[in-house]
Amino acid sequence: MEQTESLILVITNTVTYIEGKITPELYSAIKEELSYVPEDAAFRIQQIKRTRNYSWDGRIYLIHREKKWCKCPLPKDGTHFPTGLFGKIRKLFTENNISYKVIDKRVKPDKNLILEMSKEVEIRDYQEEAAEVSVKQTRAILQAATGSGKNCIGARIIQKCGVSPFIFYVPSVDLLKQSQAELSRFLLQNGTNLKVGAIGGGIYDPADVNVMTIQTAVRACGKEYIRFDEEDEDESKEGICVLEEKRKEILDLIMNAKGFILDECHVAASESVQIIADYSVNAYFRILMSATPFRDKNDDILIEACAGKVSINITASFLIKLGYLVKPNIYFVSHTPAQTESQTYPSIYKEAIVENIERNNIIAKLALRMAENGSNVLILVQQIAHGKILKELIPDSVFLYGANSGKERYKHLEKMRGSESRITISSVIFDIGIDVRSLDTLILCGSGKSSTRALQRIGRTLRPYTNPITGVKKEFSTVIDFEDHCKYLLQHSRKRKSIYRTESEFAIDYLQT
Repeated sequence: MEQTESLILVITNTVTYIEGKITPELYSAIKEELSYVPEDAAFRIQQIKRTRNYSWDGRIYLIHREKKWCKCPLPKDGTHFPTGLFGKIRKLFTENNISYKVIDKRVKPDKNLILEMSKEVEIRDYQEEAAEVSVKQTRAILQAATGSGKNCIGARIIQKCGVSPFIFYVPSVDLLKQSQAELSRFLLQNGTNLKVGAIGGGIYDPADVNVMTIQTAVRACGKEYIRFDEEDEDESKEGICVLEEKRKEILDLIMNAKGFILDECHVAASESVQIIADYSVNAYFRILMSATPFRDKNDDILIEACAGKVSINITASFLIKLGYLVKPNIYFVSHTPAQTESQTYPSIYKEAIVENIERNNIIAKLALRMAENGSNVLILVQQIAHGKILKELIPDSVFLYGANSGKERYKHLEKMRGSESRITISSVIFDIGIDVRSLDTLILCGSGKSSTRALQRIGRTLRPYTNPITGVKKEFSTVIDFEDHCKYLLQHSRKRKSIYRTESEFAIDYLQT
């Protein structure tokens, strides 16, 4: 590959510009390196052929040349790509002997926030290492299993950065309140618990360090919030109304933040992550955290574009071996629904999952048997209709979903923590980040193709727990999943199983019902 003119790479917080004349051959190589094929490419190609008078090669490119063609949330002039992908271009240039010079225009902010970690918090070695690496690299992706203490790691990162404003992004209102409380408990300022701001879900209470919902951030940037998948829950109308009143103030905070952490990044639509990253023009520190920072949509590069590659990988198996988590026993129930003439996914899902009497009776029988043996059972569903059907089948069960108020959710969470409610049926409002240590049994009855969500859900049951009254210690957790032998669903279950097998300490077997 020949490139006669030396190039200049100008790095900014959001994008890196390439200055100089790029040969067509090199530009093609850069485009290939900074692109991906979306999972629905074949469908979109056919749709374009039918409805529009142009063709598409099926790839989405992350390098842009002119402002009028720029696909960044904030359009820019000049040839540029997301700074998180700088390593890819450096490697490409080095391997092909391309001469280049780097000009780093990022400015490290001065420390203006003196914080201490609470002495009540014992920081584990791997947590300290994760925080140290993140701050040193200034942008990083932390792969940290559920139960690794991501809020503690986040607090340590914020304390080490020592800059404000700083934003901790979360994907739900429930996590907004939980993370706000934990960050305030972990961080001290002048010897007292730090006041941590909260923005989202109808709350606008800013401070030097803030927790903000992703939905609020995206809308404050004037963009449409795109749901990650069919299970993504949006904010309330009340929350959106408060956002409208404070949009300018929230946008100013986003754009002036000196650093951010985006928690549970795997359940944010790629559009949402890109918007937040691109509007955070002054964010020198950029950290993404998740137990599964990879996607089911072939667009992992979009996560990397915001914060580079995975810097730390704290697996569930690593934590199980250290005794910080318990080992899960995962059982698949093999089930073949009655034959159906349906061909579309929604119709098949309705018949084979939601309204499948035999399958629902199996779930009810398993839940009741486990609860009678003293287990605390969580049943996760995808659709509200499914939850309502199961509630009718399972005596004394409680079904929680989006219609329940935050106060109702919190009250029931306390009952779950105290083992006062043995069987809880839930939609995805309890899917992410909810800490109920007494939970020891999980029934995944919603199927679904999201392998990342499946791994996160199992993590809900792995936190150690000792009953304060009986002294009984949780030695393991039980997870029930389904292998549904029909179109679409069998492929999805195999995908989930393949993800479970990436963890050496996960025991997988079949359950005879």
